[in-house]
Amino acid sequence: MPRKTRTLLLALVAIFLLAMLAALFSPLGRTPLPPPLPNPNGYDDFLKAAALLTGDAGNASTLDHEALRALVSTNAESLRLLRLGLTRQCALPADSAMTNIPGMLSDLATMKRLVQLLAAEGRLRELDNRLADAAQSHVDCIRFGKEMSQGGFIINRLVGIACEAIGDTSLSKLVPKLNSEEARPVIAELEKIDSAGVTWEEVRRNDNRLSRYQRGDGFNPITWAMSRWRLGARCKQQQRSTKELSPMSACWRLNWPCAVTKASRGVRPQVWSNLFHDISSRCPQTRLAADR
Repeated sequence: MPRKTRTLLLALVAIFLLAMLAALFSPLGRTPLPPPLPNPNGYDDFLKAAALLTGDAGNASTLDHEALRALVSTNAESLRLLRLGLTRQCALPADSAMTNIPGMLSDLATMKRLVQLLAAEGRLRELDNRLADAAQSHVDCIRFGKEMSQGGFIINRLVGIACEAIGDTSLSKLVPKLNSEEARPVIAELEKIDSAGVTWEEVRRNDNRLSRYQRGDGFNPITWAMSRWRLGARCKQQQRSTKELSPMSACWRLNWPCAVTKASRGVRPQVWSNLFHDISSRCPQTRLAADR
């Protein structure tokens, strides 16, 4: 290899390494510390609720009416603690989670059981013909998915999205059965959830902190660069797949056409149409559907 070429390559490698070191150790490259944990912390209530949960909530969809009622009744205290947590500010205790990743993953599995219990409660309320209460259970599933992700890493957010999907699916099926007065509180709840969601920028910052902790003193610039690239790619992919599927837009975009069709046939009162135009002014996806 010619000497000039070799010198140029060495210079480029040195510049690359210096740039990465500057980004890592400069104040601008440092991940800011997270805010203090809330006190009381709703996340602690979720953990207490999960510890008390009994029965196989994961197979609740196969239970008959009475068995479903028994499951929900037996776990009334878990549901109470879960909803108590939803009234409080929530955040994963990230510092302790970083030192005990297996424990955090175990907690995530129990969180999924909690959302399955909420879905079981919603199904029971539908069977009891308490449709407005059933809608509230499904909305609580969506809110729970958001709140249990707060302050978490990318794995926490992905589990949170899975929890939200359980509520989204059940609520989407229930929407056409609601009258307009039953639907209005649901709209308000979904809008509130949308306005206080978990951002992917927050997820990236938290995962950066986790990467720094796991790396410790053994800094490898190549490994660092690759991990940063992979994290950015994962976050961008998830952001693209979820940015147009907020709880509000996912539910109403899928089911407003059905609801309006029923209204035109006299199945639902005319106020369904009024409600449709009210929500379409605030939901871009629904507004597009209305203009077609």
